[in-house]
Amino acid sequence: MKYNIWLVWMVAALAAGCSCADRAQEQRRSCPSPEKELSVYWEGHDFQTLDGFSDIDAAEDKFDGFISLLGQVPHETAVAEMTEFMDSASQNVVAYMVWSGWFEPFLHALQSPYRNDELFVAWLDKVLADNIIDDGYMMEHLASLRQMMTVNREGMQPQDLLLKNEEGVEFMLSDLKGESTLLLFVDADCPSCLQALSDNVGEHKDRRLVAVLVNGSQYHMSNIRAQLPEEVLAPWTFAYCPQGRLETEGLYDTSLLPFRMLVTPEWIIEKSYF
Repeated sequence: MKYNIWLVWMVAALAAGCSCADRAQEQRRSCPSPEKELSVYWEGHDFQTLDGFSDIDAAEDKFDGFISLLGQVPHETAVAEMTEFMDSASQNVVAYMVWSGWFEPFLHALQSPYRNDELFVAWLDKVLADNIIDDGYMMEHLASLRQMMTVNREGMQPQDLLLKNEEGVEFMLSDLKGESTLLLFVDADCPSCLQALSDNVGEHKDRRLVAVLVNGSQYHMSNIRAQLPEEVLAPWTFAYCPQGRLETEGLYDTSLLPFRMLVTPEWIIEKSYF
């Protein structure tokens, strides 16, 4: 009797295994690869009109799916598909500008699950070369972003800055060389930036902690001290750029505040913009 029960269980298990294998094989046949899905993703979309934006949420969801697929294929394929999409979008200038407005938050924002520096650079090169966007401010912003994507990358040295600390002592950022350092770029008037000061004390307690204030001053450093407890403040060195180069010369992408950089004792960026 026990033998019969064991035999029935084995037959059932084998049948289930075969069934699962059959289902998996069927799913592989029925679910196209990301490459194949991308190749037909925009079929039937009318790029010549604005009809695709009649439901803006649906349009953004469609774009979300497109960006998700781009992240699942080799870089060369992603660039080719993105380029073909932008060429199609160029049939309507207004639509082209709407689509373009979505690439930065999807591919560049620190919080985006699709953040992809390499693909974002390829998109910037494409849109700047197209020169279709009839908005001088936006084109200037995109050109500035493209320039910033060439500096402060992992493996590079951080762009040097003259800084001034709370005691009024001026020093170059590169003077900090010699010790593993966390650079945290913040805005004193930004609640999430103040939270970042607290969050990073425990996470990076074995590193030197330096907070660089964007649009900062002695007043802003005092204002931070008035809002945070001493146990949070004590590990930090606070500084700002008295010359204003940080804000005006595009040395760092301050649109991403707050952001961090890990720098080795040799003063090489270990991790950038996170």
